[in-house]
Amino acid sequence: MSTSSDTQKQMYEAYASSYKIFLKNWQVNRQKALEMLDKHLKSSLPEQAEVSVLSVGPGPGEFDKQFIHFLQQNMAEGQALKYVVVEPNHIHRQIFEATMQSANFGKVHFEMHPMSIEDFQTNDKFDCIHFTHSIYHMPGQERRLILKSLDMLKDGGVVFITLDTEEAVIFKLITKYAEVVGNEQYWQEGSSQMMESNKLRKIIDDIGLSYKFESYPEYLDVSACFEHNSEEGKVLMDFLFQANLSNASPELNQQLLSLVDEVAIDQNSRKMLYLPAGTFVMPKQ
Repeated sequence: MSTSSDTQKQMYEAYASSYKIFLKNWQVNRQKALEMLDKHLKSSLPEQAEVSVLSVGPGPGEFDKQFIHFLQQNMAEGQALKYVVVEPNHIHRQIFEATMQSANFGKVHFEMHPMSIEDFQTNDKFDCIHFTHSIYHMPGQERRLILKSLDMLKDGGVVFITLDTEEAVIFKLITKYAEVVGNEQYWQEGSSQMMESNKLRKIIDDIGLSYKFESYPEYLDVSACFEHNSEEGKVLMDFLFQANLSNASPELNQQLLSLVDEVAIDQNSRKMLYLPAGTFVMPKQ
């Protein structure tokens, strides 16, 4: 008999597997977020004896690898770097640790917490706390987590949150899926809670915080979805519609593929989806 923890573990494993395929096909623009951080952190970093970062839900750690490299380039000689990670997915924790080991960063003190940010408690204060494409997994908690994060900052510290904008076509696809299958509950209880930048902006404005925001284009190559019997394509379709389509009828699969085709952009003989992202930077207030 499987337990709830077994079910959760299986969900994490399935998500890590699909996210690996997503990441392979995602044309992500991490440089823009780093440029924004450069403006806000560069002047304050030399003043710290120890630079401390909290990374919330980093997944396999691809952005974190770039971020740590950026920090080390801007830190003074002899400064210590403490990098705290909160990641509930056991597969992503393993990949994160392997990614950091292979990067050979030297004197970085990593601290891994196998839990959700909702359960994370600490007396430490941080120079930077970042949610990089992870805020989607915390529905209904955004306001509380922003306030909690600001409270965990040092003076001069920043919270930054990167996520898709409302223009990302994945939201349109999920809406269409709910209409096609006639499952309003799927939409109301699940995907309608998916956070995007406009919703998050309203929460931040409601709190009354000052912030900087920039958006930038990103794309997902979905060409594999149109390849006959492509396992990669099947995984991408599940990811796009946030559903398990393995038992869907051929007619439904074809209908959903047509929806993807309608919003796809032909680019260098590839099928691309427009998934623009944006980054909010909120200083300690």
